Amino acid sequence: MTIAFSVEGELESWADTLLRLPAGVRAAIRAGHAEEAVRLLVAGGKRDENWLTDVVFHTRHPELRGRAIRPAERALAQEWLAVRTSIVHPVLTAPPAPTPATPAPVVSAPPARPVADWRLRALRAAGIDPARWDPDAGFTATRPIVERVYAYDMALFDHDERLLWAGMAKLAGAQVYRGLSVTQATIDAAAMTADQVVSADILISYASSVQVKLLIGQRAIFDDLAWQHQAFVEGGLPALEAAAPAGQVGAWRDIASGDPDRVRRGNRALLRHEQEVVLAPSYASIRDIPDFDQIPKRMSAEALSPIPGGKPFREVVPGGDITVFADRWKWIETDMLPAYEGLTPSRRRQLVDAPLADLADRRWPPG
Repeated sequence: MTIAFSVEGELESWADTLLRLPAGVRAAIRAGHAEEAVRLLVAGGKRDENWLTDVVFHTRHPELRGRAIRPAERALAQEWLAVRTSIVHPVLTAPPAPTPATPAPVVSAPPARPVADWRLRALRAAGIDPARWDPDAGFTATRPIVERVYAYDMALFDHDERLLWAGMAKLAGAQVYRGLSVTQATIDAAAMTADQVVSADILISYASSVQVKLLIGQRAIFDDLAWQHQAFVEGGLPALEAAAPAGQVGAWRDIASGDPDRVRRGNRALLRHEQEVVLAPSYASIRDIPDFDQIPKRMSAEALSPIPGGKPFREVVPGGDITVFADRWKWIETDMLPAYEGLTPSRRRQLVDAPLADLADRRWPPG
């Protein structure tokens, strides 16, 4: 069955479609009242059944960014059909409601949600089943989830370009993806010679250990920061103020202000928290691998900036150790962030929207 998607054809991007919806419709969507959102749209003259279905479906799947469902995505196709059958069609075919004697009630703001709820909503938005997200399973088993994490980061930034951290997460994540791919190639190559080369097992052990620690770090970042972004996207600053620890709200107040300097300051605070607090255990565990610190030295020597024109770690922090926060932050603060923040908005969006594999191989889009 072929499903027509009118959202793509109507506007340039799903983010634009969402922003152009009436405020009452957006409030209903944020509150999870899909039927109310459809009723408001129908009352406003929207009666295209497919278009209405798209609106509900794509608010549930922001990671798709409005694109059409692909032939192999049968579960998504079934969900789309279910939305049309159970939500949109009944509203379109319902008899007209009598004119109310009093004004219709205003759709209430989304209720306060606990962090655990926002985290589950972020996972759903990213298309990730938490039961299947096991970093210890290695890169080959979790590659689809790794890719969905960075697609989610991209979708956040495309939705709201104040979310500079999310855009940086996509770009920097491409270099993590490159490192994961390199470790997997090392494991695969060593496995082919394991019967003939004594050191092959040691090489596999080292590469696997680094890989798992990188994957653990990725999940830690998602668990700590994705829910905050999801709450901000769905419920704005009030949702974060109701759920986040006081120490984290300040950064989001800066981001919500819209003032360019404060937006940059808020995003920098999120990035510093990620590097100094969230990733500290993963980097410490890499240093603890009994290899005479050869892995940190190699990581430090090979770390490249995810931003075009940015300098490698070894040039900014000669003799430094990228697994040590002070050295890593010096690289980020003095070179990487200025390069990223210095991009024009159109160039930044172009880079963030580039395919992950291209960014991992440093094949920058022309511009």
